[in-house]
Amino acid sequence: EQCYNFLKPGGRLAIVLPDGILGNPNTEYVRDWILKRFKLLASIDLPVETFLPQVGVQASLLFLQKKTQAERDAAINGEDYEVFMAIAEAVGKDRRGVPVYKRDEDGAELLFDELKQVLLRDSLGNEKIISKKSRVKRLDDDLPAISQAYIQFLKGIKL
Repeated sequence: EQCYNFLKPGGRLAIVLPDGILGNPNTEYVRDWILKRFKLLASIDLPVETFLPQVGVQASLLFLQKKTQAERDAAINGEDYEVFMAIAEAVGKDRRGVPVYKRDEDGAELLFDELKQVLLRDSLGNEKIISKKSRVKRLDDDLPAISQAYIQFLKGIKL
């Protein structure tokens, strides 16, 4: 409710909520309250490892936009709009917080080509950029791909 109070009409909010609030029949009043006051822009289901090892709660990330009074009045007749939805299955770490890297079907860690550029300065102050190619591991993390998909989704609709 405080987040709602801090926003201007049309203002946007990203919030992490426990899945219990979003799925428990006893908390339907909370979902109703949210949907009456906000337009749901996106819902991203996060894996339980997201906040482990500190907190072991299944959660979702919601992107919301505070409705104007006109939008709230119009919503009485029902609403029809597109919502971005995604499920993140990996966040780059396991339950103990140990990094998890992308692997092939056989379980071997994959290596990816990466080009690094380094700026060198000689004793006379002349600068030279050197490019160095290396092979690196990448975290098994779905969130960067989900963020790119959300950007593409936003380009396809007008807010």
